[in-house]
Amino acid sequence: MPTPSSVYLGVDIGGTKLAVNAIDESRKPCCPNWVEVPANSHLGPDQTVAQIVVGLRAYLDREKIALSQVASVGLDSPGPADINGRIEMSANMHPAWEGYQLRENAQKAISQAFGQSIPTSYENDCNAAALWESFAGCPECTEVMALLAPGTGLGGGIVINGKLLRGSRGMGGELGHVEIVHPWFVPGQEVPRCGCGQQYCTEAYASMAALMRLLPGALAMDKWKDHSLNQIQGEDVWRKRAYQVRGLAAKGDELCQSIFDWQSQAIGKLCRQVACTIDPTRIVIGGGFIEGGEALTTRIMGIIRETFKTLAFKKHANEVRIEVARSGDQAGCLGAALSGWQLVHGQK
Repeated sequence: MPTPSSVYLGVDIGGTKLAVNAIDESRKPCCPNWVEVPANSHLGPDQTVAQIVVGLRAYLDREKIALSQVASVGLDSPGPADINGRIEMSANMHPAWEGYQLRENAQKAISQAFGQSIPTSYENDCNAAALWESFAGCPECTEVMALLAPGTGLGGGIVINGKLLRGSRGMGGELGHVEIVHPWFVPGQEVPRCGCGQQYCTEAYASMAALMRLLPGALAMDKWKDHSLNQIQGEDVWRKRAYQVRGLAAKGDELCQSIFDWQSQAIGKLCRQVACTIDPTRIVIGGGFIEGGEALTTRIMGIIRETFKTLAFKKHANEVRIEVARSGDQAGCLGAALSGWQLVHGQK
């Protein structure tokens, strides 16, 4: 049973690292900074589970938390998985990940390492971030909230009165794959297909993957053929060029700002779809898209809001708040910890 001194650990599993933080019984973060260790996911899932235990021990040692205080562990990870944490195969994964029962195997390893049974929950990484962002913005858990997180892809999550909309298979809230009507950045070119195979997903417009598909056509235009991005050469050149766009946009580069403007319009259109579907109290924008500094973020949010207001029903336009995410990179591990808190308290 939880006690006033109980601690709920959260583990955010990424492609190269995993991060650990925790919340207390009152759901306040135990520390402003996480502990980070290598994920070793390229070596297979058993190596990652072993690193989860390493990361948890390192966090407990740093914060001087006793094993007896640990009430649960929450996990999150990117990529496809079902509601129970069974991993589905995707590109560039070690083959042993296919069908791997991450939550189940991690719970066994954690419980064995800690010498006691530790309840363990699992969430998709964007769902975990959405869960925390909703709690951070509305601790009373009385709102309907959607998180949109453009980054490598375009993640999403929906929280209703403090509970995630997971769906029957754990695949709810895949908002990046909602289709929109939006012209391609390069006039006359067709919209390239999203990684899922469909053509008009919002992720096909607003993501790092979209940038990599957009730049060849844009930089071939007469107006931009002498652009500094064309000077970047070498292996995986389009990925290298795409990673420079945000920084250049923040410095006022005309091409890169126009790309962000265009992507912001796409997200504004997605916000309209979300509003019509779940009638949210607010929509929160997170991910790497808004990490280019205050001036660029202000520009982005202004375009998203204006696009939304132009398209939305009048009541939505007047009342739905579109806000910047509050918790940055911490949202994932804190949301995973909150998922564990909900598990222990019978609210999951």
